[in-house]
Amino acid sequence: MLVDPTCVLLAAGRGERLRPLTDGVPKPCLPLLDIPLAAWGLEALLSLGAGPIVVNTAYRAVQVVARLKPHAGAARFVIEEPHPYGTAGTLAALRGHLGDRVLTWNADELTDLDPSELMGAHERFGAPATLAVTPVRAGADLELSGDAASVFVDRRARPSSPGARYIGAAVFDRAVLDLLPNRRPLGLAEALIGPMVARGEVAVHRHGGYALDVGTPERYLQANADLLEGTGPPPPVPLPGAIRDTEAGRSYLGPGARAAPGTLGPGAILLARATVHPGARVAHAVVWMDEEVPSGAIAERTVWAGGAPLVPGDG
Repeated sequence: MLVDPTCVLLAAGRGERLRPLTDGVPKPCLPLLDIPLAAWGLEALLSLGAGPIVVNTAYRAVQVVARLKPHAGAARFVIEEPHPYGTAGTLAALRGHLGDRVLTWNADELTDLDPSELMGAHERFGAPATLAVTPVRAGADLELSGDAASVFVDRRARPSSPGARYIGAAVFDRAVLDLLPNRRPLGLAEALIGPMVARGEVAVHRHGGYALDVGTPERYLQANADLLEGTGPPPPVPLPGAIRDTEAGRSYLGPGARAAPGTLGPGAILLARATVHPGARVAHAVVWMDEEVPSGAIAERTVWAGGAPLVPGDG
């Protein structure tokens, strides 16, 4: 019999690698076709229909609460001050409010993972922790042995290791979290996952569907493109703008966005109130909210923000 979990959406990240996009917009609120990134995680947790949901936030917390509240149902927001606690630090701070099972979900992971399948795997395996993973040929977080994590991989030292990538969703038994030290910040890998893997206490649930860590401008661009083409997870709410299919290809225009005739190529994504002037060209690119692409400018395979194209990956 499944035990209803306490769900924690982890939404306190600063998004350093996504700068300058995150200088004004916190990472959980990054617009994917004008829907905040964290709305996908909230929808997944709400789909369980059981157990309380807690959302932690720190950087630009007021903005996060205001932007996510319409998507959050009865979720409770916890603001971490004066600095973020780290994932394990957050779980330690919430111990008095957690049930016997705790389901954590990274707000910056765009995925179609079904949380009920992850919960079912945790009950079947009987390990103190179960991580959702996807196989990778390089950039692994874990080496696997059957349905268990056998080695924790430090990607900073071994960036090319094959194995499995942790996709930001996990179930922990409450007893495990009771052992966390009371210090902050406290990272999940160093304080919990690494030591538990070394003790043979971590099971894995393999996810064969979509999973993207939206942690760089390049991945942010990819996430928008995948959603535009319908290869990413379905939007949790109706799109605020409109998708257009023309001979030039598919494009998206957000609320109040405008484009001069002939300026949009395939994969053009104009977020709310963006403008593309005559003689400009946008293709396979995102034009940030309230931005203008002037006549003669070209935005291709990039994010246009701050009056200029950002090179993907230069976050």
